[in-house]
Amino acid sequence: MGVSTVGLLRRLIGTDGAASAQRPPQRGNDDAGEQEDPSRPDPWYAPRDGDARRFIGADGMPCLRLIPYRDSAGEDVLRLCEDTTGLLVGPTDPRLTTAGVLVSQLRGEAYHDDACRAGDFRLGARVRLVPEPDNPYDDRAVAVYAENGRAVAAYMNKQKARLYLKRTATGETLEAISTRGTRAGQACEQIAVLAASPRVITHLLSPRPVGAPKPAHGC
Repeated sequence: MGVSTVGLLRRLIGTDGAASAQRPPQRGNDDAGEQEDPSRPDPWYAPRDGDARRFIGADGMPCLRLIPYRDSAGEDVLRLCEDTTGLLVGPTDPRLTTAGVLVSQLRGEAYHDDACRAGDFRLGARVRLVPEPDNPYDDRAVAVYAENGRAVAAYMNKQKARLYLKRTATGETLEAISTRGTRAGQACEQIAVLAASPRVITHLLSPRPVGAPKPAHGC
């Protein structure tokens, strides 16, 4: 990681695990998971305009950055923000896949409460994604562990798990970070992760470009 990326990560994680989030307008259910309704335009989010390559910059990198955000439940999370407009990008926007980014609200935290509480899932913390081909319920399941965790904390949702496996099957290296969660020792009812190549992860965590419009939710 470069110096700027490390600085941002420290700012996001901090010594007590709290993000320095702004206070945006209140949001609906999509903040709690992957429940966005693309048929209802939202002035704070990038519109579904039919441009499949909207989030890919001229250099081939996503024209996006991760920013601190406080959702409608008062929880601090990381959300993707478009460089050129300052608009937020929801986790289910299909154009993220085209840009090489997978965001998944996890499943099964309630069944792995001890591991969720013990693991470090602070914003920006590294997590491990482990395929489970021998899983008796789904041979394409992808388990999620805290970086140094020994027990499964949750699972990627099925769609994102399959996309992850498809990419790694070609030999591509993907890393993952937490975009929703808490530090070790705190109750952690919901976790979300973002997976991408190491280069893209570093890019998304870097500061927004100089002169970029401020995030729309802060207006």
